Formats: sequence, structure tokens, C-alpha cells
Amino acid sequence: MVAFVAFASLPFTLRAGEYTVRTAEGAATVQVAANRFDPFLAVTARPELAQSLPVDGQGDGWASYTWYSHPFVLRAIFGRNVAAMGAINSYATVSQPLRAACDPSDEPALLRQMSVFADSALQTLNALIAVVRRSARIYHVSDLRRDEIHVTLRDDDGRLLHEDPLPASMTQEEQEQDSGVDLVGRDDAWYASLQATLEQGERDSLANELVMEAEMALSRRFPRQAVTTCYTTLETAASTLLTKGMRRRGLSDDEIAHLLSTKNLASKLDSLLARYTGFSLKRDQRPLWNLFTDLMELRNDVVHRGGRVSEDEARATLKTTYELLHWLGTVSSRNKGSL
Repeated sequence: MVAFVAFASLPFTLRAGEYTVRTAEGAATVQVAANRFDPFLAVTARPELAQSLPVDGQGDGWASYTWYSHPFVLRAIFGRNVAAMGAINSYATVSQPLRAACDPSDEPALLRQMSVFADSALQTLNALIAVVRRSARIYHVSDLRRDEIHVTLRDDDGRLLHEDPLPASMTQEEQEQDSGVDLVGRDDAWYASLQATLEQGERDSLANELVMEAEMALSRRFPRQAVTTCYTTLETAASTLLTKGMRRRGLSDDEIAHLLSTKNLASKLDSLLARYTGFSLKRDQRPLWNLFTDLMELRNDVVHRGGRVSEDEARATLKTTYELLHWLGTVSSRNKGSL
């Protein structure tokens, strides 16, 4: 039987065996292989000691240290006259028979079906990761990306019939997105912006903290969390600005609390802002208002209907959030004298 096979390294170790995983597309089986310590390097007093490394990187007479660096679980082990460092991940596979109607020699049709399978396998593996993450409370563990699973077409004997078509450019692009702490190469504009921010002082606001949480959620591949946190960010920023305007008008804390709790975010950005700051997003910034309504619809789909969100949609939501925060900051500065 000819079948598609997706192979991935899980970001944790599990007992070997079969795991049935149910997603929106139905149930699928994930086969997890026995853990194996794969050393990247070893330092020994004598060459033959490298053969004494334990299969799983642990055992009597050995000390070990284990840590997570996505997508690997890394382990350093120390024995008498020998030390090694390597990966100790559990390796998982998902397979699916090639549809009888699909001719392996029909390259375009084969690649289309392989792409559909890759998306399904990625969803299955990330569903497994999500459940393990919650059950084991290992919340720092991230989902897999498409370039972190290897998809092939194989026959009954395991012979490779077709290699993963994932473009090398995509893999390189996503690898580059992972590195962000080496800032020496940033351009002059970035450093000018940094200096300007340092000189004006960082605003200590909950909205700024929340949008950073949204950025972190997206970087850890939780796009739905990023979208919902963006919405909360805007709710916080708008309510903070409105509170100042309402206090200027002499409203009591109880009146302010009632208004803010009974109006949705759209009303706050439109009629309430118009009344208490003189500005309305809907009236004064129609293109930005349209982007906000898209953000609100996406958030509502996630919260109320459990909708899925792509990373591109989450990035667009973050961009809109920053634009709205900038606009709210402009409104605040123009009301500074009266607020």
C-alpha cells in the first residue's frame, strides 16, 4: 500500500505506542517510537567509551541534565571519563493511504494531495501537543510549524517514492524568524526609534503589557490567544482613555463602571469616545474602523464558535492593534490639556 507519512520530533518525551487523536477532521493515529538518545557530540577519555552511552541518556552511574529548546528536548549526560550532549525527543509519525484515484505519476495531483495531508498531519500533531501541554502543565512548549514535519510518499517496504515538496525558501524564512536576540544588525531606523522611545520614557500601561503578551503568544504559535489578547488590549486602552474623559466630566466611579461594563468595544470606540474625547474611530478614521471590525469578527469567531486562526491572520490582527493603539495615543495627547 502506498501511503503518505509525516514524521516529526515532539517537543517532549512520551511512552512509545499508538495515540488516537481527534480533531475537527476526525480521528487519526499517531505512532510514537521509543525514546532514543541521539548525541550531537561526546567527549571521552578513550574512543570505545562512546559506545557505552545509555540508550535513553539515563541510567545507573550517569548524571544528566535535560532542557527544552524548540523543537528539541536536549540532554547532557556525564559518566566516568565520558560526557555527551544530544536530543532525547520522542519521534512521531502520522500516515494516510494514497487515494486510489490518485496516480503517483500525476505530479500536480500528487502534490495537491500531499499538501492537504501535510496540513491535516500538522493539525493532528499539534492537537496531541496541546493536550499534553495542558495535562502535563508544560506551558512553555510550542506547537510545530509546517517546516518541522517531514512529509514523504512511501511504499509498503518503506521505500521513498516522493520527497517533501516544502520549499527550501520557506524553511529558511521561518528559521530566520526564530532568531531575534542578536540586535547588532538592526538598521539605523530601528536604533533611531529605540533612542526616541528611551528619551520619551516607556509608558507603564496595562495595554502595553497585554500587546506584548499577544506578541509572545504568536511567537510561541498560539495565534488564537494572540487574537483574543489583542482585543483585550484594545478594550483596556479604550477604557483607560474613556475613564479619564468621564472623570473630567464629573462622572462618579459607579457611573463610569456602569457605562464601561454595559457598552461593547465598538460603542466605546465610536459613541462613547465621541462624547467624552471629541473623537470617533468610526467617524474620523473609517479605514481603521473597517480593520477594527475585521479584528472584532475574527475574535468573536474564536471566542464564541471556537474558530481557527492562521498565523497570517494573527499577524494582521497585531498590526491593526498597534495602529489602533497609536490612534488612541493621538486622541489622548490631543485631550491632554482637558484630561
